[in-house]
Amino acid sequence: MGSTYTGLSGKTKEDFGHGDAKFITYMNVFSNPIANLEMTDLIEVDQKQNKVKKGDVFFTTSSETPEEVGMSCVMPVNADNIYLNSFCFGYRPEVEFDSNYLAYVLRADSFRKEMRILAQGISRYNISKAKVMEVEISVPSLKEQKLVGSYFSTLDNLITLHQRKCEQLKELKKFMLQNMFPKKG
Repeated sequence: MGSTYTGLSGKTKEDFGHGDAKFITYMNVFSNPIANLEMTDLIEVDQKQNKVKKGDVFFTTSSETPEEVGMSCVMPVNADNIYLNSFCFGYRPEVEFDSNYLAYVLRADSFRKEMRILAQGISRYNISKAKVMEVEISVPSLKEQKLVGSYFSTLDNLITLHQRKCEQLKELKKFMLQNMFPKKG
């Protein structure tokens, strides 16, 4: 249903921090079900590197714990001159998937359990790209994928809004407590 590709290769520290291209960072892949295009860094690239495309899935290949290996995110849009960091690999589907559905199913407990099982190592854990590609996921019709993806995306947005509201209320509480007992001058 698709093929894999490598992240940046053959780069030295002098290639990073400047240039006309950007790359999706490891923390972007690790932290976000959908890639955040603001979490990119500059890089000098050459033509042998693989550009990312809308719908590509990125997987982390290494981590300090088995629970953190094989984290994934999906590229939401086509963007010019963006590449994948060297500590991840990409998967490019050959069939159409709903990006939100794919993002959430690959972060579901059942898939994460499979990644923990595949993690190998002692002080640093790695996964095999080939083994990750053997893991099966449920693929309903595109219409159903869109419904499920939209549901979870809306749920995530609601959670974010409530978290912000909670932070605002904590700040208000702090302000009120500070002003309840004013310091005598």
